[in-house]
Amino acid sequence: MSKTLPISEVKTRLPELVSGVEDREEEIVVTRKGKPAAVLVNYAEYERLKESLDVLSDPDLMRQISQSKAFYSKGRKGLSFEQVFDEPLHHPKRHKR
Repeated sequence: MSKTLPISEVKTRLPELVSGVEDREEEIVVTRKGKPAAVLVNYAEYERLKESLDVLSDPDLMRQISQSKAFYSKGRKGLSFEQVFDEPLHHPKRHKR
């Protein structure tokens, strides 16, 4: 959930707003003179956004993603985990003695 607050209110309520962002992963759009100026987000969300931007800005990764989408859109199948790593995906459960 996103809230929009003027910077004057953010200044007076910053500790409370940071707790809300941290605990509930809400977002606060901070305005200055009625226009969006900044966003207060949970740190984990910030890290996820940065990682997404890193992928989107890497031409080689984007080319690989595009090729994969084209490959799978034609109904083709890739290799299984077992084929790639030559081991089962799930290890057999061990019985307690």
